[in-house]
Amino acid sequence: MSKVRWAVVGTSNFALDWIARGIKLGSNAELVAVVSRDAARAAAAAERVGAARHYTSIEAIERDAVDGVFLVLPNTQHAPYAIAAARRGLHVIVEKPMAPTLDECRQMIEAARSSGVVLAVAHCMAWAPPVVKARELVQSGAIGTPITATISASWNSPAPEPWRQSDTTEQGGGPLHDAGVHSLDTIQRILGPVERVAALLDHHIYKYAAEDTSTTLLKFASGAHGVMHAHFNCNQNGLEIIGTEGRIWSSQWLGREFAGDLHMERGGERTDFDLPTVNVYVPQIEHVSACILSGETPVISGEVGAANVAVIEAAIRSARTGAFVNVERV
Repeated sequence: MSKVRWAVVGTSNFALDWIARGIKLGSNAELVAVVSRDAARAAAAAERVGAARHYTSIEAIERDAVDGVFLVLPNTQHAPYAIAAARRGLHVIVEKPMAPTLDECRQMIEAARSSGVVLAVAHCMAWAPPVVKARELVQSGAIGTPITATISASWNSPAPEPWRQSDTTEQGGGPLHDAGVHSLDTIQRILGPVERVAALLDHHIYKYAAEDTSTTLLKFASGAHGVMHAHFNCNQNGLEIIGTEGRIWSSQWLGREFAGDLHMERGGERTDFDLPTVNVYVPQIEHVSACILSGETPVISGEVGAANVAVIEAAIRSARTGAFVNVERV
């Protein structure tokens, strides 16, 4: 097998315009099917993206035609669909967040392990040019020992969507699970694991079920401190890491097909880095497909996805109790 054959599960514009397109552009991936509970919708979506097959369920997928599924579904559906797919011997990429709860994440990991399939979580910002460069700089010691970091990812979402705002934060709705998990994965990828949090969740502008405002104080295992902002009532896209010998910052670290920006200040001198334009969904699918073909573990493994959910769970608990909360290890 030189290419992994993928079915996209979900028919949103994001699923078809970005995920399906990313698979088609991947050098070692092939888009072969679309899955939707509505047969007519599945057929129309398959025609739209040029997939040869369409199905109405995980159970209906022909195993001799499909190797893996990419789940682009509401958060509450991630675990049951991933577990069902793994039990059928299908490799799984699930959109972020991995699931609303750490318990569900563990069930997903166990299902994949028991079936001998790859489980990955679509933390695509691992390939965002500013993130790749920032991680390289921090690991090389370019700014000395990291002391503190601030990261934000927010957008204005006034109209309730079917689940992002209508589900409560505990159910997987709201900015903490949507934008915040991008920030958590990114900052942990750069600075290492978060071990303790204190958080605030509030209805500030909009009054849908999920809170529209979240701020989380982070303590990293390294001793560094951080602050994460994730809101559904304003626009933010910022990253700053300050070390003992300098700082790096970005005003566009998150995107889909973009270069973004990254700058460094050290010893009174400023460096503006020239970054390539990357469609983050292409290296993501190529990496996971390569891991399936080689038997290696993806850098966006289920364990990584679960570690991000563990921080979110701790943040929610902190916001509800008003206390600092230790992050449960995965």
